[in-house]
Amino acid sequence: MTGPHAAARLRLGVLGRLQVWRDGQQASIGSGRQRALLTLLLIRPDHFASAGWLAEALWDGAPPPSAETTLRTHIAGLRRVLEPGRTADAGPRVLVSRDGGYQLVVGADDVDVTRFETLTRRAATAHAAGDPVTAEREWAAALGLWRGDPLPDTAGLAAAQPEVARLSGLRLQAVEGRLVAAVDAGGHVRVLAELQAFVAEHPLREAARAQLMVALYRGGRQAEALALYTQAHELLSGEYGLDPGERLRAAHLAILTQSPSLDASPGGAARPVPPPSDALPGRAAELAALAVAVAGARGGAGRGALVVGEAGMGKTTLVTRAAAAAARDGVPVVWARCPAVGQAPPFWVWIQVVRELATVPGAGEAAAAGALAALGTRAPEQASADPAARFRLYEAVAGLIDAASREHGLLVVLDDLHAADPDSLLLLRYLAGALAPTRALLTATSRPYEHDPDLVAAVAELSRTPGFARLDLAGLAGAALAALVRRESGADPSPEALAALAGRTGGNPFFAIELLRHGGAGELPPTVRDTLRLRLDAVPGPARDHLDVLGVAGHDLAVPLLAAVLGVSAAEAAGALLGAYAAGLVVETAPGRVGFAHPLFAEVGYAVLAPPRRAALHARLAATLERLGGAAPAEIAYHFGHAAGLGHTDDHLRWLLRAADAATRRLAYQDAAAHLDVAATLLAGQRGTAGEELAVQLRRAALLQVTVGIGSDAVDRVCVRARELLGQSPPGADLAAARWMLGELAANRAEYAICAELAAPLADDAAPLHRAAGSYLLGAACYFQGRLAEAEDHLTRSARLLSGMDPRTLSREVAHRPALAAYNFRALVRSLRGDRAAAEADLAAAVALADRLDDPYGRANARLYAAWLEWQELDAPRGHAAALRFRDLGVAYGMPHFVTTAQLFAAWAAVYAGDLTQAPQMRTAYEDLYRLGLRATRTLSLGAMANAHLAAGDRDGAARLAQQGLDLAEQTGERVFLAELLRARALATGDVPGLAAAAAVAAEQGARLLAARVAAVSPPC
Repeated sequence: MTGPHAAARLRLGVLGRLQVWRDGQQASIGSGRQRALLTLLLIRPDHFASAGWLAEALWDGAPPPSAETTLRTHIAGLRRVLEPGRTADAGPRVLVSRDGGYQLVVGADDVDVTRFETLTRRAATAHAAGDPVTAEREWAAALGLWRGDPLPDTAGLAAAQPEVARLSGLRLQAVEGRLVAAVDAGGHVRVLAELQAFVAEHPLREAARAQLMVALYRGGRQAEALALYTQAHELLSGEYGLDPGERLRAAHLAILTQSPSLDASPGGAARPVPPPSDALPGRAAELAALAVAVAGARGGAGRGALVVGEAGMGKTTLVTRAAAAAARDGVPVVWARCPAVGQAPPFWVWIQVVRELATVPGAGEAAAAGALAALGTRAPEQASADPAARFRLYEAVAGLIDAASREHGLLVVLDDLHAADPDSLLLLRYLAGALAPTRALLTATSRPYEHDPDLVAAVAELSRTPGFARLDLAGLAGAALAALVRRESGADPSPEALAALAGRTGGNPFFAIELLRHGGAGELPPTVRDTLRLRLDAVPGPARDHLDVLGVAGHDLAVPLLAAVLGVSAAEAAGALLGAYAAGLVVETAPGRVGFAHPLFAEVGYAVLAPPRRAALHARLAATLERLGGAAPAEIAYHFGHAAGLGHTDDHLRWLLRAADAATRRLAYQDAAAHLDVAATLLAGQRGTAGEELAVQLRRAALLQVTVGIGSDAVDRVCVRARELLGQSPPGADLAAARWMLGELAANRAEYAICAELAAPLADDAAPLHRAAGSYLLGAACYFQGRLAEAEDHLTRSARLLSGMDPRTLSREVAHRPALAAYNFRALVRSLRGDRAAAEADLAAAVALADRLDDPYGRANARLYAAWLEWQELDAPRGHAAALRFRDLGVAYGMPHFVTTAQLFAAWAAVYAGDLTQAPQMRTAYEDLYRLGLRATRTLSLGAMANAHLAAGDRDGAARLAQQGLDLAEQTGERVFLAELLRARALATGDVPGLAAAAAVAAEQGARLLAARVAAVSPPC
């Protein structure tokens, strides 16, 4: 077809995240529901589905009453994606309506699933015809179409699960087919490591196991090949009561008889290939996978990798070997290690990384970024729960990794990630999303982490990086464990000795090595813990005292500090440790510092301490750290906490609060909140501490707003407890600051009655600033409740009180800007009451005051309220212009909240001007704005969005948004935009009584702007 309506070439992919390509250009698909809908259409046999089936599938068996309307909206959105150039008078050609449903009209080769199945059929045909080279090539091409898990956009919808299972099975068959064909083609050396890994993961796949036996035989490893058959026989007979299949039996017999049929094809390499002398037994596949990951990252596709295994499985050894290979190839390698016990400083992992990266050629100016100071030895003097500062720190670390990787690539190793502090894990989550454009491989080692939600979340983010590799290390068995014994002892183990070693160690390499090095005889206890305890108990008394302190510390210590804890001289401490050095229990970690040679020694040494001695050593270590100075407050708090039973509760509380201060200064808000949680629990159990606990709860509330969001259950619980403590405070206590903060929290959470209750005493306070704050809060609450005349009175009183106040007084009120808020809110009130000129004068006054205070936040906030005012006035061009101004200020000063809000205003202006393609972006921006729990203003946002859909001609969308806003207004009492929501719904649905209701509400509130707007319209026919 030719001409202006010629069909574009479509390519659609579901073997990974849904993709749509038009004439070689990737198209942007809308919401997650639209992506799921298109995926569901693609998996139907003929790409046809009834509307009823789609609704049931899309809403997982529970479609809402509006499902039919919503489905039509999503279909319309998909049609715009699939045929963007289609004119209004031209019918759809790709996604067409058919007899109560929809059909996707695409060619067979236009969908990656169909191409995958075609290629696998060709591969199977070629292999059956005796052409393994072609078969391997076709299977590789088929697997190259996969970009991730199948149909991920269906998000677990039940209707898609059979197809997910089918495609996953076909993929597994293709992987096995390629490996089998590769061995038949003589490529056994090339695919050996991959084949071993495949058989280990899928032990019942007999074709792959048979080919692995052949590959091992060709490599001169006949005994290992035969052992594979024995393992299969034991597995099948022991668990399923079956014998090996014909293919396995044939391979077994051929190896026993050394059949010539096992020789490689002429193009292959038939001679035995011995493993390198320094090979890691049983870890060849994992080493190969890490080498591939390094090469991929170095090639320009940054990625992540994770090595998981129990302690002693060889995680660090494996990564060390991979790092050495990378370093030989010229790739810079940096390491960071997490202490297994004790209290690490916030961001400890990244402090180590940044220090090492600063020495990497190419780091350049990125290593000198000012935001990295938070990871230095000196943190800012003032604590601030500033999310923008944390964001700048995150970006600075990401920029440093990018810069250091540009020239030769980069390998960053995070060892023992399971012991990382929470803030290090949060930074890792951010960096995971920034890896792709770099040349860096970020590899972490970890023990199993399923019960650690913070680590689970961090790994989930890392696993989303393209090319992510996860390696789960299991214990060694069979030939691999025998190779380890040969390497360690120089002798081949007997079958009985090998079985005994496997039984006692579970194949754990470290434990096996320990047993081997200690003779592996009966005199050793059956567990490694007992083995290590024997080594610890062999140390003389004075030396054991030093080891006990090291175990309590959980990390290495300076020798003078160790001596001070025990009340001896540094020379005496050094002498006492000689036996421990000789026994290999401790090492010098740095000049003048000593630590255990392996973390397991610390764990065992700590575990065997009697509880009273353990608590006493914690107390002595904490007191010494306090006296000498220089230790992290969190560490001192940690040790006093473990000595609380000895009368150190007050010390614990004092250092918890200092630790919270220090963590906040370092932007480690999760750590700070955790310290305050413990402090609040301690205070709640004591009498006469209501005032102290109230101060702690207010600090918790401030941090939780940043970390989990204003609307979270955690903030709700803190606010409820803080209000209880207000009533328990002694007479005469100064509670103004507490009421102010709790009032602002209540307003943000749309709890307007609570806000007014807290603000009323403030409005009568003796201090002018507090009276102004109380009046401002009362005015804000009245505005949101639609009590406009009262709101203006309160806000005018606030502005009058503040107009004569020294600006320096206001500038000291961090996070409290009642002067700006009073003017801004009064502008909104006056706009609704029909006095735009006065509203604009208030906004100008807010900007002027921000300029006097040199307050960039105030400047941006005034522009935000200016855009908000245009929402009320329905002036899209002016609203967009104001949004651009506060967006630029947000970018310039690192205030992401303003950037997110500007995106909502910009998309709203576009939709209001008639561009419905921006509606998904508007909805996404709305969800991003309220994601952290802000509850106030949502009815205004929904009302503005409903008006935008109305202006663009989308009545269904307008009705839906207006109804959501009305439901929220009913739930929260946020009635300021009630008249506008009623008007929008009435116009969208033709509801004449609804217009009358809107007019009545506007008149009751004195909202002349809204009343005039209602009077100027009539419902559509």
